[in-house]
Amino acid sequence: MLAMFRILKQKHHDITHLVNMCDLDTQQSRSHGLKSNLIKQQAQSIGIEIIQEDTDFKGYETNLKRVINNLKSKGIEGGIFGDIYLQAHRDWIERVCGELDIIPFFPLWKEDTQDLLNEFIETGFQANIVSVRKDKMNKEWLGKKLDQAFLNEISKTDIDPCAENGEYHTFVHDGPIFDHAINIQTDGIRDDDKHWFLNIN
Repeated sequence: MLAMFRILKQKHHDITHLVNMCDLDTQQSRSHGLKSNLIKQQAQSIGIEIIQEDTDFKGYETNLKRVINNLKSKGIEGGIFGDIYLQAHRDWIERVCGELDIIPFFPLWKEDTQDLLNEFIETGFQANIVSVRKDKMNKEWLGKKLDQAFLNEISKTDIDPCAENGEYHTFVHDGPIFDHAINIQTDGIRDDDKHWFLNIN
């Protein structure tokens, strides 16, 4: 969200589409555990068209490439990615984009993650934790709001403030580019072998 916000502020590029890859079996965002309709509501409030593609893990790259090629046919020339410091993931993105002749943009690359989280909060985005990795965090973190109190708390741990290693995932439900806040209701928690998830509707 912050990566996109920065590009929008610069006004050098038009952002015309958001891309969301959903789990083939559950129609949820895989690591976030979010229902696809929540992400669609998010895009509608921001006012940018969203493309949601169902995929399994094995077919992820193939399906992503198909989405990108369809966007290329509409005149899309680049993509925005929120990576901060994981070089292996950036290498993968650059390879995929290079094979499709798409320019990747990394507005947050190599910036301090504590500074980035502070900027996210100070900018006025509203987000809550919706999933955590069991090997990194316990379920009591679920539902926490990303605010200054959270920043102070997370800074005292060995967890990356921006969760660049997937320690936690969030749902952004309001902010300066939203036309209206997304009304969410919590409905207990669930888990799989690696994550705790907050059920939200």
